[in-house]
Amino acid sequence: MNFKGKTAVVTGASSGIGKEVALSLASKGCEVCCLDINDEGLKVAEQITSQGFRACFYHVDLTIEDDVNSSIEDILIKKNKIDILVHSAGISTKCNLKDLTLDTWNKTININLTSTFLITKAVSRVMIDQNYGRIVIISSGSAITGTGGGPHYAASKAGQIGLTRSLSNELAKHNITVNAIGPRSIDTPLLDKLYGEDYKKDVIKRIPLGRMGTAKDVSELVIFLVSDESSFITGQFILVDGGRTFSN
Repeated sequence: MNFKGKTAVVTGASSGIGKEVALSLASKGCEVCCLDINDEGLKVAEQITSQGFRACFYHVDLTIEDDVNSSIEDILIKKNKIDILVHSAGISTKCNLKDLTLDTWNKTININLTSTFLITKAVSRVMIDQNYGRIVIISSGSAITGTGGGPHYAASKAGQIGLTRSLSNELAKHNITVNAIGPRSIDTPLLDKLYGEDYKKDVIKRIPLGRMGTAKDVSELVIFLVSDESSFITGQFILVDGGRTFSN
């Protein structure tokens, strides 16, 4: 797949899945605009350009509408179009219902779900005008299992699936596809921070393919879904879990 001449916006590009997606799209010829509140995203953009590809970085708080809109407006001015959006930004914290505070609930919903609404709204306006677009939202297997993180996390990720399906219906007439991916059991820095090595050793026993997933496993699916080869696929939620979720 060749993405030469296309422009992509990748959120959460500073690490994990977002970083892998940004690097992969760039290696295939796409110009990548990395959006993140974490300035490590600048290093990812610099890594891409050092390899002879094209990238830029925007420091953006994706929960603030003015931040989101101004970054997308600037990208449009400089690049003239946005062909691809991969929304990977998000947080995960472990907390049960008894200990869950309203502040934690609101923070998680804002960062995981409200940001999805704001970035897709801003980018879809561009895509509607150009009558073309590919949107992929990185959700989570927790959206359907209810496990991992807690009720606040599962609810925020389930909301992303509902938004995906609504947007896919509304935007289809503009030649825009919208899909969501549900990573589960993916070996990323965030998973290490939350669970550690003992968890990974235990969970591998419940994965039919016998290993943890990688950011590259998720990125490969993203690449397909944002390519023209996937033009008849929209409104879908696809698990990337090594067969774990429905193995029993």
